[in-house]
Amino acid sequence: MFKGKKSLAMAVFCAVASVGFVANVHAEELDSYKMDNVVIQGEKDALPGGLMASQNRVGILGDIDVVDVPFTQRQYTEKTIEIFSDPNQPMNGVIANNPSIRVGSPSPMYTDFSMRGINMNAAHYYINGIPNMFNQTRSMPAYVLESVDIVSGPNTVLNGTTFSNNGTNGTDAPAGMLNGTTKKAMSGQNIIYTQKFSGQGTWTENLDMGQRFGKNEEWGVRVNAHLEKGELSMDGAEVDDKTIYINIDHKGEKSTTNLFGGYFDWAVDGGQRWLKAGDVKHLADAPDATNNLSFDGQTKQNHGYLMTLNHVQKFSDKWSAFANMGANYYAEHKDDPHGGSLTLGDFGKLSGKFRNYKSESRGLYTQFGVTNETKNDNMSNRLSIAVDYFNYKSRAINSGGAKGQATIEGNIWDGVHIVGTPIMAASLEDANYSRENAKALTISDRVEFGKASAYVAAQYRDSEYKSSGKDAKTISKTSLNPSFAFAYKPVDKVSIYTSYAESYTRPFEVSTDYDNEGEIFEPIKNKQTEIGVKYENGGVLHSFAVFDLNQGNYIKEKSNGPKGQIYSQEGENRFKGIEYSLTGKVAPKWNLMGGFMYLDGKREKLSKGSEHLEGKYATGTPKWNAVLAAEYEADKNTSLVGRVNYTGKSHVNDNGVETPAFATVDFGIKHKTEVIDIPVTLSAMCYNMLGEDYWISRGTSVAFGAPRTFVLSAQFDI
Repeated sequence: MFKGKKSLAMAVFCAVASVGFVANVHAEELDSYKMDNVVIQGEKDALPGGLMASQNRVGILGDIDVVDVPFTQRQYTEKTIEIFSDPNQPMNGVIANNPSIRVGSPSPMYTDFSMRGINMNAAHYYINGIPNMFNQTRSMPAYVLESVDIVSGPNTVLNGTTFSNNGTNGTDAPAGMLNGTTKKAMSGQNIIYTQKFSGQGTWTENLDMGQRFGKNEEWGVRVNAHLEKGELSMDGAEVDDKTIYINIDHKGEKSTTNLFGGYFDWAVDGGQRWLKAGDVKHLADAPDATNNLSFDGQTKQNHGYLMTLNHVQKFSDKWSAFANMGANYYAEHKDDPHGGSLTLGDFGKLSGKFRNYKSESRGLYTQFGVTNETKNDNMSNRLSIAVDYFNYKSRAINSGGAKGQATIEGNIWDGVHIVGTPIMAASLEDANYSRENAKALTISDRVEFGKASAYVAAQYRDSEYKSSGKDAKTISKTSLNPSFAFAYKPVDKVSIYTSYAESYTRPFEVSTDYDNEGEIFEPIKNKQTEIGVKYENGGVLHSFAVFDLNQGNYIKEKSNGPKGQIYSQEGENRFKGIEYSLTGKVAPKWNLMGGFMYLDGKREKLSKGSEHLEGKYATGTPKWNAVLAAEYEADKNTSLVGRVNYTGKSHVNDNGVETPAFATVDFGIKHKTEVIDIPVTLSAMCYNMLGEDYWISRGTSVAFGAPRTFVLSAQFDI
């Protein structure tokens, strides 16, 4: 019967070659089983409406009911990932449902976003609990994920992991933690074939095959093959993506194991959106969002592989051990503006320099630990101890600073062009590696007693960074990162909590754009205090939090050197805010998810010479942002979905320039039917449906938003 279905499916695929789509795996067919950092999860584990999970995966502490988690954490389900994977930047489309987050890049070239005012990107992602698998260009593939956990706050100790923290500009410690869990094979044999059409001519094919076998279906294999090629919704932008990922899992009586890995080969031509705006005094109105700001021949290409391994071994009812490992290789080539961005001048003028850039990096991560769980009538306790090690090396060569390098000129309305002859970089083999090593010991304990629970953890971290310059410099740093929380449940389904957390960056080496190039700064720290309440009633979860988050800051200062500027550590940015969110089924056919954040970001503790900036706004941080997503289930086969994202006005620089407030609207429809007895899901989605043209602020940079983007899709469950 399976062979017959496969043959029939191939005939159907040929017949629908002109149809496009969005995947919708039947996760409800699968029971749930747990491992540290890895969980197979079905819809029965979701809150009413199916958009968020009813339990959160809290790192080495295991799974905790969402009401009982003593900080702001949300776990988005596969359903949410499928609905909101914007083709321009899929993961950013998903995390935009979180009121803590504001998307900073609508372009496939970059993965930037901010959390509670602090810049982050895909370098801060975990996959299956493993850090350091992605970077600012290469994001986590949304189509391989069954869930995404987001912790709002610098609580990296939760996973017991140490990692690079090499985020946006290499200077920002993470303001949160984002972990994706990969899909496991469902019961029996499954083939899910998806076609999608989006943008101005992008065709996507995804083949998702899985099978469970062995005694009690203890083994599972799931393969995701992905092809994407064509024109994006931005003029002049084209994508070519070829990837394959495999997930193998095993669940025995006393152990669970998960192995995930894959190869990617990705390229995007055009798509320039990022503009430096630190000196702008007059910000022009946002241009047509379809405008092309890339020069002819601009491209970014990368390829490589990644692999993760998770294992849990149970020794007794109380004791278990776990191991988590990862490895990756990443190679990149790009012809683009020097520094990755153009410089925006007054009244829409653009300028920059050409660069030819080549790089490669390799990372290795290992973690081993033990867990002890004890329970009695009045108390339960989960104690975990973990040690881990991270090794990373990278090298790059860049022609952007070459004497006589070609320049880029133009404006935001007519585009840009190259003036002069581009100078290419030398061989990558001529470049030296920078190296980073870190090892850590983490101890965490969670105790539940009566109506209260307490969590305390500490991580001792020893890191070393060696620069890549001819006169290579090395800096070593030890740090202690504490985290603790207390929660009290006065009544069932109501929890009041307070928490504190810290995290560090890696050492930072000043780039060649500054007169003090090669100077290495010590790591800086994030600290956050949060007080909140969670309440679940009638199928709806409400969360409210007040937080105070601060981070050491870097500033650019003018100098008398040949490059006219230096880069230095100076003071700190402090972000105080409130955040509210809700999710659940508010009526028999209506599901809601969303919230808002108020953020007051200011600069503090500045030294002599910078007093004029004391107490001034932190750039790129709007005071208000909000999101509301709604799903209307017309019947068991048809549903409508809509989403509104609002971002308030934001300061761009110290010249009084602000980006205006804006809102985008997304709308879609999904219908389930059958074709020759094969279940088919047809979907249509429109992102930025009203065609809003808008600026996004990010630090002292701006980007202009993605244009109206249509997606048509068809999924076949064979």
